[in-house]
Amino acid sequence: MKISGYFQAIFLASTILILGAIPISRNMKTRVGDIEVRDPHFKKKAVQLGSVSDEEQNLIVLMHKSYRAQVQSTNMMNLQYHAGIAEKAQALADTCVFAHDTANNRSVAELPSVYVGQNLCMGQSSWADCINDWANEKNNFAYGIGSTNGGVIGHYTQMMLWKTMAIGCGFNTCDGSPLYVCNYAYGQYSNDMNAPWKSGIQCADCPNTCTVDGFCDCGGRFCNIAYKVMAPTCECMNWWTI
Repeated sequence: MKISGYFQAIFLASTILILGAIPISRNMKTRVGDIEVRDPHFKKKAVQLGSVSDEEQNLIVLMHKSYRAQVQSTNMMNLQYHAGIAEKAQALADTCVFAHDTANNRSVAELPSVYVGQNLCMGQSSWADCINDWANEKNNFAYGIGSTNGGVIGHYTQMMLWKTMAIGCGFNTCDGSPLYVCNYAYGQYSNDMNAPWKSGIQCADCPNTCTVDGFCDCGGRFCNIAYKVMAPTCECMNWWTI
């Protein structure tokens, strides 16, 4: 539906966030392609795109990384801004529809095997407020269990998913209400939500690629191979073995 009026900050339920367009079975996770690619849109320095400024892009990345650094993880990947992913997020924001689009809508042409997830926020006054609200779902979350009280956790678990290496966001004001969209690659599946990262000594799974701030960094490479994701060792591995 179209958005009208002023809204307080509201978020979609985790079942919509996670299951609305997310395949669960292994067969449904198949992605087309057979080569590893270095995506030219994966930039170290964010470029201004749509209605999200350079400063906002930097803030979005830094806030996500700050929350991701708060947990002890053996395999947490570094996160950077991605122009192609942001284009898709902005396309949804431009519709002024506060609802998740489909996996196909989020798919980036140069990354055909990469499933892209999504977080939405509406009514908040800033990106910082939205990101903090997503992260505050950690109060409903316990590692290895998932939601402890039936509360929403999906925005938080997407933020904290170890294999997410790229983020791109869009913004629009719709009948006076701010609409915020962030897309993530890799996106999460329902079976990622109980343990979005591997708990343990920081960077234990990537001793040769660990950044100074404790993230595994594969320099912007994704796996363009069905059933595979980029491992912390920067190898393409079957998602169910990592």
